[in-house]
Amino acid sequence: MMTIEEAVKKFVNDFSFIPTDLIKKAYEKNPYDLECLNSEKFIDENMEYFPAMWGTMFSCNDWTDKEWIRKNIEIVEEIGFAIYDCEYCGILLGINGAGFNFYDTYWKKLYLARGLKWHEKE
Repeated sequence: MMTIEEAVKKFVNDFSFIPTDLIKKAYEKNPYDLECLNSEKFIDENMEYFPAMWGTMFSCNDWTDKEWIRKNIEIVEEIGFAIYDCEYCGILLGINGAGFNFYDTYWKKLYLARGLKWHEKE
């Protein structure tokens, strides 16, 4: 069994890391084709509200993660992720922040909300 920290890092490694600039470039002519699933929209025609601070977006590689996120938008949004549906890579998660521990602030909460139990009980 793993510690919760190890399990969270394994969970994150199941996502593809995509440069935000690549997504911006793909949608620069039609930014509204990138569907924002959050209740508060994180995108406008200039992509000014797009989560670009960290420079990376995260695409689910596991279909069960994609489906869980689609069914639990409110929970994922409450954790703090910007959530998009991308025709090229499916569900994308964005983080607009820097200078803190992303594993504790976002990923551990998502791992626990997802109900995963790859770790030893603490």
